Amino acid sequence: MSTAEELPLPTEAAVREQAAALGIDLVGVCDWHALETVAPEYDKPSQLSRFHRTLLVLVRRYPTGVACSPDEALRQYAMGRTARHLEEATASLAYWLEERDCMAALLSAVLPDLRRQPLGYATPAGQGSLLLRQGAVQSGLGTLGLNQMLLTPQYGPRLFLAGIITDLELEADEAMQDELCPGLEGCGRCAAVCPAQAIPTRAPEGASLRDIRALDTEACTGTCQPYGPQRMVKHLDHIFDSASGEEAARKLRRTETQQLFYHLTVMRQGAYTGCARCELVCPVGEDYPAIEESSVRQADLPRDFAPTIEGGLVQVRSQSLS
Repeated sequence: MSTAEELPLPTEAAVREQAAALGIDLVGVCDWHALETVAPEYDKPSQLSRFHRTLLVLVRRYPTGVACSPDEALRQYAMGRTARHLEEATASLAYWLEERDCMAALLSAVLPDLRRQPLGYATPAGQGSLLLRQGAVQSGLGTLGLNQMLLTPQYGPRLFLAGIITDLELEADEAMQDELCPGLEGCGRCAAVCPAQAIPTRAPEGASLRDIRALDTEACTGTCQPYGPQRMVKHLDHIFDSASGEEAARKLRRTETQQLFYHLTVMRQGAYTGCARCELVCPVGEDYPAIEESSVRQADLPRDFAPTIEGGLVQVRSQSLS
């Protein structure tokens, strides 16, 4: 068996070929330290590693058939499994790099380090951390939508992200020049259907998407992570407030306790993918025409939501779905 010393340093083409063989759909190459100025305060590259040089942003789409399913539980499970498969493929790629004398480390895409990262780390829809989304933009994989979700020309937002930082020096890809998201004034579907009203529904007329894109991550967490850490804390508070041991025991035996245990220990990534309504109505992506044609998605498209302009303000009417 060949040793690391006998294998040449991998080229960019070799990295992309190996990623594709592992089932990864897209690869972006980003200068790791170039993210310092745009990364959130809790995820600065200088906090994570000063040694590594390159960030590989990895994308795996979830199947179009998942997006056409009417069953939320099925979608949540399938999306969680897709994120899990990407995580495993990413680990395999990291070992492949190290067999070729490169150092590699995985970045958490979904599961937050609660010592410094917020519960809404991977909101919305558990797509991936804001740091990885920014890396994807820097490496030309796509642009950020109104709700700060990554949009790609191929799959729109219907994808998951993973990341590897490595000391292998590769030439960084170039960012896209044009926004993929039509914005609030040109679309606004995601804002209209958000059940948590976590996406901006109003903005000054003619405002740049760069200036208005935002997400209330705390509000999004409630639907994105229906049985995630935040729900667990509330459930425990409810139990601790019991008037007696018998009452606490009754609460512990409820289905909610079982659901919390199942999501956080078995589903793992699936615990963060409970709501994808913004993804399902986003018109960006080569995959979207087939999704929009399905009767299920036709039924949940926002109706009469066309943006209105009054007094210099653009507004989209919220249609939170049940």
